[in-house]
Formats: sequence, structure tokens, C-alpha cells
Amino acid sequence: MRDQSGGEIMAYADFEFYRDSYKGTLSEAAFGRLSERASDYIDSRTGYILKKAGITEEMEERVKKACCALSEVMCQSETGGGVKASESVGDLSVSYAVGEQRSDVQKLDDAIQLYLSDLVKAVKWL
Repeated sequence: MRDQSGGEIMAYADFEFYRDSYKGTLSEAAFGRLSERASDYIDSRTGYILKKAGITEEMEERVKKACCALSEVMCQSETGGGVKASESVGDLSVSYAVGEQRSDVQKLDDAIQLYLSDLVKAVKWL
């Protein structure tokens, strides 16, 4: 897929930024796959305003961090990523925290809002 200038459409953040600046722990393959989806989610929730208006230098790091955060939330959703309350090694026993559960969409919106809420006013938060 290409953008209006004929260039390849890519994720807002690359693996080097994710690993070195964001300090994420996903594998390069997982991040590569999920960062594309995260970028699409950013575009859909912002009404594509970042693609239309462009990303200023001031916004660039926040957009990259939003992409990274969304990638991690998406990974947690895929793996059933509840919050571990305890874990044992002998005879393997894992317990997950119980409490208010948020939907996948709410978790994604929380992640994007952390970085983009004051930059992108077109987003409608749930």
C-alpha cells in the first residue's frame, strides 16, 4: 500500500524506537505485526487527521509512543493478558487479578489517550 506521495505506508514506530526508546519487551516479529495494526487504530480513532495534516516534530515522539503502547495492549489481548497476581514455579500455578475488567477497546483507547489526547481533538473517547 502506498500513501499519497507514492511512498510505502509504514507503522508510526519502528522496532528500534520500541526497543531503545520505549523500552518495550515484544519480539521484533510481534512488534512488526502489531505496530501496523496499532498505526491503523491510531488513524481510525483520529479520523486520519495525522495522515491529512502531517505529524509535526513536536508530535512525532508521542505518536510513536502511542503506537508502541497500542502494540503491547494488542499483544496482551491476543494472549489473554490478564494481570498476574501470583505465580509459582513448582507444579506451575498462575493466578490472575480479579476486579473491574475493561474491554479491549477501552484498553486501546486508554493507551492512545495517554499520548494523544491533548494533540488530537478529533478522537471521541468512550
